[in-house]
Amino acid sequence: MARMQPEDTTYWLVREAFGWSVVLQVLWRFPTVPDRAALDTVNERLRHSVLNRRLIRARAPFARPRWIHADFAPDLLVDSEPIPARDVEPWSGTELSRTPLDPERGPTWRLRGVPLDDGGFVLSLTALHLVADGRTVVTAATAALTGTPTDPLGRPGRLASRLHRRPPLGGHRPEGLLTNRPHPVRGEPGRVSAVDDRGPAGIAGALGVADAAEGGIDAVPVGPRVRSHSVGRLVDTAVDAADGVGQVVAAGRGIVKAAMAFARARGAGSAGDGRPVKSGAHVRAPRARYSWATVSVDAAHWDSVARHHGGTANTLFIAVLVGVLRASGYGQVLEVGIPVSRRTEDDARGNATAGVSVTLTEDLPPGGDLRPLRRQCKDAFTRLSAGERAAHVHLLPLVGLLPTGLVVRAATAGSGMPDVVASNLGDFDSELRCIGGVHASAVAFRGIAQGVDPAASYRFGDGVQSWGLRTGDTWTFSVAAFDEECFPQPDDLAKMLAAELDGWGVEHRMW
Repeated sequence: MARMQPEDTTYWLVREAFGWSVVLQVLWRFPTVPDRAALDTVNERLRHSVLNRRLIRARAPFARPRWIHADFAPDLLVDSEPIPARDVEPWSGTELSRTPLDPERGPTWRLRGVPLDDGGFVLSLTALHLVADGRTVVTAATAALTGTPTDPLGRPGRLASRLHRRPPLGGHRPEGLLTNRPHPVRGEPGRVSAVDDRGPAGIAGALGVADAAEGGIDAVPVGPRVRSHSVGRLVDTAVDAADGVGQVVAAGRGIVKAAMAFARARGAGSAGDGRPVKSGAHVRAPRARYSWATVSVDAAHWDSVARHHGGTANTLFIAVLVGVLRASGYGQVLEVGIPVSRRTEDDARGNATAGVSVTLTEDLPPGGDLRPLRRQCKDAFTRLSAGERAAHVHLLPLVGLLPTGLVVRAATAGSGMPDVVASNLGDFDSELRCIGGVHASAVAFRGIAQGVDPAASYRFGDGVQSWGLRTGDTWTFSVAAFDEECFPQPDDLAKMLAAELDGWGVEHRMW
């Protein structure tokens, strides 16, 4: 049985506390329109991937929710009307910020495309971060393109298989599931979804893991089938109770480890990161809106520039982002967060990412020496490999034991979010760029939080965040800027990014 892991906790917490959905997006830009049958095949394969999971809340106190492979999936959506090629960013940004995804009712992903007026085509795959981290999303997309999608949770036993094949209680399929055309989401004119906002609660009841919609299990006439569900629910409750006890034990161990990490940090003379106190992120971003910029570079050229300055592809990536943020007037002392994959072979987790951070105080001018930054990053990776984690990481098992409000106050009482987040998803085969014989000019990746309330005092990010990946011979990264004071105009970020790349002598193509 797969349970929600500590790496998932952050995305579950922001959903429960703030109503946010952290959504990730893969973007393909094609010179011509791929064959519709090829697109349908990719969509069908995605239903068998790790992205097509669903979360079931536990029945016992302190137990973690469990993951199952969902037996339903959204249809492919292809807009009939072309959009101007210059409007790729507004279209894809709207898809990222408004796609209705739900980890409990589904869907947890969506594939949608639109033709361009220049004959091209853009394809977007959105997925919940709660279900999968960035590398997992891209790996699932690659597997769908090559015909090899798998999910360790998609291989149930015979009884579970029979239950999965049964229709929802009541003998009907929830409206909107696997239909041939999108329909408006209630209350939001103009938005479309392949799944109705009531969701497939009937399937949950058929599995014996959650009450059915519109009356629940008790509304169904009593018979052998219902009694078998009752037994299954009792078993589920017992298993959940055991997990709840385990979580209490894990929380106790986490407290001990956190105390040791705190003592180690004090012994090393750590006294904060040295960043000046800034006004709250909500003050500097009153509209809770983001600026976007995406750029593609020849991968060999990128590596060559990095080596010329004594660095690696990663350190040049960080240096460019730091340069952009400092050029905006944000500040000199910056904390850089670097996500690191901790995935092992046959790892069934959707999220398997840890993180390290480095604090930059010295100048890092374009064309400068990258060796000091490279040493800092190497030291941080070495500490992570040795098992050294920040104290708060060990306290993640406590999240499910404490009131959400208390967890939020504790989590927001520190020094705040990193100023720069540089997430390199890694290298992927050029097969990721090909659908139905049509090769994409590039593939990009990014993420955002839906549902951020401008009137509230919480924001998803601060400074800049970026996600990069290499597909074949192309390195592409997308950058989001969150500080509206430093990036007041929509095109400020793109201009600053282009100037920083020019300063490093990097030939590039802005999307």
